[in-house]
Amino acid sequence: MRAFRPYVLLAMTALCFAPARASLPPVSIEDLPRIADVEEPAISPDGRRIAIVVIRGDDHALYIVERTDGHLTLVAQGGDAAVPRWSPDGKQLAYLRQDAAGKAQIVLWDGAAAKVATHFPGGVVDFAWSPDGTRIAAGVAESQPAPPYFYAGDNEYSLQAPAPPEHLWILAADGSHARRLTSGSWTVAPTDAGGIFTPQFAWSNDAKTIVFARLPNTRAGDNEYSTLWQADTATGALRKLTARSAFELSPVFAPAGTSWLYSYPRGGNYLAQNTIRLVLGAKTTEITARFDRDAGGALWMPDGRSILVCANDRTSVGAWLFDLGGNFRRLHLGGLDIACDAYQDSEYDSGVAATAARNGALAFVATDAHHARELYYGASVFAAPRRLTHFNDWVSQRALGTQRRISWRSPDGFTDYGVVTLPPGARPGKRYPIVVEIHGGPGASSIIGFDPAPGWPRAQLIASHGYVVFEPNYRGSDDAGNAFLLAVIGNTVRGPAADIMSGLKTVEALPQADRTREAVCGWSYGGLMTSWLITQYHNWRAAVTGASVENELEEYALSVSNVQDRYYQRTSPFSPRGLEQYRRNSPLSYAAQVTTPTLIWSTTGDTVVPITQSYEFFHALSERGVPVKFAVFPGSTHRPSTEAQTQTLTRLWLGWLDKYLQDGASKR
Repeated sequence: MRAFRPYVLLAMTALCFAPARASLPPVSIEDLPRIADVEEPAISPDGRRIAIVVIRGDDHALYIVERTDGHLTLVAQGGDAAVPRWSPDGKQLAYLRQDAAGKAQIVLWDGAAAKVATHFPGGVVDFAWSPDGTRIAAGVAESQPAPPYFYAGDNEYSLQAPAPPEHLWILAADGSHARRLTSGSWTVAPTDAGGIFTPQFAWSNDAKTIVFARLPNTRAGDNEYSTLWQADTATGALRKLTARSAFELSPVFAPAGTSWLYSYPRGGNYLAQNTIRLVLGAKTTEITARFDRDAGGALWMPDGRSILVCANDRTSVGAWLFDLGGNFRRLHLGGLDIACDAYQDSEYDSGVAATAARNGALAFVATDAHHARELYYGASVFAAPRRLTHFNDWVSQRALGTQRRISWRSPDGFTDYGVVTLPPGARPGKRYPIVVEIHGGPGASSIIGFDPAPGWPRAQLIASHGYVVFEPNYRGSDDAGNAFLLAVIGNTVRGPAADIMSGLKTVEALPQADRTREAVCGWSYGGLMTSWLITQYHNWRAAVTGASVENELEEYALSVSNVQDRYYQRTSPFSPRGLEQYRRNSPLSYAAQVTTPTLIWSTTGDTVVPITQSYEFFHALSERGVPVKFAVFPGSTHRPSTEAQTQTLTRLWLGWLDKYLQDGASKR
């Protein structure tokens, strides 16, 4: 019997049966290479054309989309083409593309031909046009030989050589006359080309200065110590802009004048909601002070008097328009979820996938329950959006599981939210096994959508095998306010587990759910929670845990974030009583209690959660006779590193669930 007592159900949205047309097949593993991830929209100044990056599997392509009819022009394919940026006059498009050595360089396209404009040995990390279009500022990775040794710091254990610092250079608009602006052992805060890309440096409107986020070194475990600085573009003279020592990111100037924005966590708490701050002269105000959501980006509107902000909100993603006084209203996007990442989910690759033209037109990437990501356009932020691309029209020929939001009261009094996905064509009177699928982060959220994390629609894939999929937003998620987000601090597993299990009670009450056949799975922090839940509860017939934190001590000492785990645990494992705190919050400490058949997966070079922890958990289960398999994938990523690996892992994942959940399957 489950060692858990149900708590009062707060609310449950009724799930209606929506039988799929018999002729339509469900989404399958074979469909994964067809999913197009639309990213990084950049609208031309006149609003006529939008550049976008489209990623299918391992291939990157850069297109121009005509605003009037959606006509596509292929600009570049391969070479990880990314970061399109129009010149201020709209006559040229600059973007990054890898050279023969695998280093990103700036490429200029004039509508007819492309020219490689830079040849930096270390490669270009990011770039920005000057306001008059005569110059380009580039963040360039230093080229330096690997040393015979280096002194360790707050870096991952697998580091082979210190990461090179990034510094600012200024070039002519054609890439010539490159001039170094900054130097030193410190670095401009990095960005990750691809996904939602927020720059970490910006020109002032008079072009006399560049404001940038600076880090004291390149060790990833120190990347919270970002501060805002200013460089004189003529002399290179540097000036620190605030008295703070950490957490400042993403400066961006208004379309005109001297005001600018930057990001900072609420109350200076590393794990708190991201806020947007306005600097005007000597005065700084928090525009989002009355906005109890995790602001994922700030896009200036061309009037210079308002900004667009995105955020997770329960099980959806919204966009809000703020004036400079902090007043805000939600935009109506026709049921679309705008593509958005808050800093809880990603340190630098964050923001809103939207872009505004000088005439106020808005282009953005969005998804919903029935569509994968596409590009949308509105003549203004208040106009009804119109879809411009059709890369994922094939999804309409698939039977999808119906998705609904549910809510419940957690044991500690929180109102939690989650997403339930029914099997495609679920039949009245039939009950289906329940699969709990837990998001990572923890500062992210599960939302209603076909493919919220592009390229891997796990909820629909799991539902296609005849399962009710439950995706809970447990405490630590960023969808329900700052207090809920911070409730995970010092309570990293027991509190979230209580939230998940009370939500599971709500799902079990659904007429489609079979509470006698349940499984749990997750990846990253979702993997941590999966491993924790199978050590504490024994209702599960199967579990799939991937890239999971199993040993908090090792995560602190060896991972890319390493010592930053002190923010979650409130202490170091090497402080008095700290080791016991880390042990109590590690699934490995309770591995002897596991009885659930478990599939473990990880990649060999994962720096976010080193594979050593998965090996430990595997041996702990195997030596006790628990049915366990450990799938090891070559690669240095935190998820499968290739499209082929994603397909293989998905096949293993679904096969494991089928083995233990299908009719006639036994728990062992």
